[in-house]
Amino acid sequence: MSPSRKDPLAHLATLVSPDEYLTPEKSESEYAAESKTWSAARNEHPAVVIRPQTIETLSSVIKYLHDTNLDYKVRSRGFGSASARDVVISMTAFDEFEWDAATQTVTLGAGANWGKYYVEMEKAAPKQMIVAGRTPSIGYGAVSDASNLQDAQLVLADGTITWASQHPDLFWALRGTEGGFAAVARFKFNAKPFPENGNIWGGPIMIPREKAPEVAKGIAAMCAREDTNPKVALFVYVLKKEILHFLGADQDMLVIHAYDAFGEEHGRKEFAWALDFEGAIDKTRSQMTMREMTDLQANLGELQGKQSAFWTAMAIATLTEDMVLSALDWWATDNAQNKHGSVADQGYLLFELFSCRDNLTSQASSAWPRPLGFKHMVLIGSGCSADAPDSDLREAKRLVRDVGPAKILGAESAKHMVAIPNAMEDFHDLKAIYGENLPRLQEIKKKYDPNNRIKGRILPA
Repeated sequence: MSPSRKDPLAHLATLVSPDEYLTPEKSESEYAAESKTWSAARNEHPAVVIRPQTIETLSSVIKYLHDTNLDYKVRSRGFGSASARDVVISMTAFDEFEWDAATQTVTLGAGANWGKYYVEMEKAAPKQMIVAGRTPSIGYGAVSDASNLQDAQLVLADGTITWASQHPDLFWALRGTEGGFAAVARFKFNAKPFPENGNIWGGPIMIPREKAPEVAKGIAAMCAREDTNPKVALFVYVLKKEILHFLGADQDMLVIHAYDAFGEEHGRKEFAWALDFEGAIDKTRSQMTMREMTDLQANLGELQGKQSAFWTAMAIATLTEDMVLSALDWWATDNAQNKHGSVADQGYLLFELFSCRDNLTSQASSAWPRPLGFKHMVLIGSGCSADAPDSDLREAKRLVRDVGPAKILGAESAKHMVAIPNAMEDFHDLKAIYGENLPRLQEIKKKYDPNNRIKGRILPA
């Protein structure tokens, strides 16, 4: 029997440098940082974390693992909570940034996060921007529009290094899905002019929760407008009074997180309906860059691994007043007053308005056939403490799988709910998400990863 079969982990160690091979015994803090998942329940506490420094090492590791029985998963900086029993391949060393002024493209390492991108882009080309995320501690993924993602460097399941553009079917499959077809090492994005950078107005406007009916009317009215510019957006969430003790708050607050690239004067007109509420607390800022705007949420990364969480992200075309109130009621009653252990303390609710639009190319250009007219997202989350019993986990899952969608969308509409792929849980219906594209995706998975070694929800046909 070959040495690699007798002790496959020991042989794996010979393929990488000592600094690339992390175990809890050898480097506890670094191992923990490179294997920590967003949801504590997803952490399988792998025996080894491999942190490759080069694409050649990444290739040799994946090629070797392909022919073993070791369970492994590739992990970047997203919130998908990737983990495995035996080996986690952490991509955090792939954190490069490259701006090509001639082609107006940005190449980003798959292990970086949006925070680093905004810092580097502000230095390299402050008046250019790619379609990017709003949370600096999160990494890249689920880019679905062909006009934005130009290419991606990949390592296939057999260790082959290639570019997605050389495999049109695979490139199509990567657009808008959760991945699982190949390991992505680098993304190449198209940049677009953004002359407003440096003049952005935005930030939190906190409103007493007792004003929820009026806030719901304001949100619905803004969503119903036909003249809203794509450079104006907002997201809405709830903060408990315990978190706001420093403000002297005696009740929960609704937070309208405003964004207006056209500046303070324009923004204050667009969001006058929120700013004029009695008791509103204005924490907005003006003349910001995108880096400064996203830095307002920099502390979200501190939540990683603090709880066991489940979520459902619903794609919404029209957000009505009733939907807003129903979602707030789910958060305040079904979740916040839940009797299962720590569940009541761990729920969250987020409305992302004007966060999407129809494909600029065609609906068929990406693997996720997002619903026509999809503009908004409602994200509900529930969880429990990391050491909670299984009964709490089951209850948290039920709240986001069954209770929330039915209450917010209505029981019948919830049956046809479209979940957003980059926030997909095991209980979400792949057929409902990918529709008629699912069989094609399964065939592509069979072609490039027939044994599902890369792993993913989409299985080989």
